Amino acid sequence: MDKFAIITGIVGVVLLLIALLIFISVIVRMAKRKMKIKRFFSSFIIFLIIIAFSISFIYLSLFLQTFSRYTHEERLGMIHAEKPDETINIYFFDEKRNKEYNFTLSGDQWMVEGCILRWSVHLRWLGADTYYKVTRFRGRWEKAEGKSTTEYEIKPQGRLWKFLLLYGESIPFVDTAYGIGAFQYPNKDTFYLYINDTGFILRKRNK
Repeated sequence: MDKFAIITGIVGVVLLLIALLIFISVIVRMAKRKMKIKRFFSSFIIFLIIIAFSISFIYLSLFLQTFSRYTHEERLGMIHAEKPDETINIYFFDEKRNKEYNFTLSGDQWMVEGCILRWSVHLRWLGADTYYKVTRFRGRWEKAEGKSTTEYEIKPQGRLWKFLLLYGESIPFVDTAYGIGAFQYPNKDTFYLYINDTGFILRKRNK
């Protein structure tokens, strides 16, 4: 959770508690007839001001947390692809596993594929990270008639992901699970591979 969102939320809760203490104190003193009407109104105005600030801070915290979760991106690695001929030479550095891959694909484009599981809205808001897996790279042709493609497996999909893809939506606290992919043309650019709440993102390194 974002630190500023936490701080604003705590400030809002503290102000709310102060406002409630003021309100309870006023009610008790009025019940015991130890407070004049004029003093009651001034105390009530202070209560309203504090409660307004409290609600503002709490709503700001909720907005910041929601904004942070839905704009969050996690960097997974770095990809460089070159096409000297009919093949594509791929270099992929997996930052999560600190592992390098070098392989060759056939095609006009390269594509990275994987799986993603989206938790329910409530779990995502509370900070549950996206569950994902990078599985393979695949070659693509702009015109695929009569042309075969090749692929390189980074990790096998496995039984767990097969189960999640088939039955994920019936599991409590799971929104959905599905396959994801992103493709690009091989050129001189190096791309960073990111994942967000919906899938892969390819972003040029020099941006």
